[in-house]
Amino acid sequence: MRKDIKLFSVILAVVFSTSIYAQPPGYYSSGAPFNRAADGPSSFNMQRHIRFRQDQDDSGYHLRILFRGYSPDALQVKVQGHSLLVENQEAHRVENRGDRGYSFSTTSSSMRRRFRLPGDADVEAMQRTEKDGEIVITLPYRPYR
Repeated sequence: MRKDIKLFSVILAVVFSTSIYAQPPGYYSSGAPFNRAADGPSSFNMQRHIRFRQDQDDSGYHLRILFRGYSPDALQVKVQGHSLLVENQEAHRVENRGDRGYSFSTTSSSMRRRFRLPGDADVEAMQRTEKDGEIVITLPYRPYR
């Protein structure tokens, strides 16, 4: 009876170990780290990044918007009350047609960021300049009366 238990436990160990490693090649196994980026770019994983930097000098206040993955025209900057509003809304649709059928995917993104304006900023003289993945909003100082 002791031999039967040992034989049964060996058979169970073999069955369970083969079922764990009986995965198709390239399949995710829990023993290895999963790295989706190694498989190549995905249409659903677009690298988009926006950073904001505020500074001030003798000419006025500056808001630098450093962006990657967005078009400069897609970023709207407007004044609302005593704040500066930076926003973006985009939607994309990708269609795949072939002999075997038709499929599509849609993605959308939106971003909204509000910055409080200083009391001495001249909103009417606001300027927007674009260069090399950066938008610079300049608000000169309001002249004293």
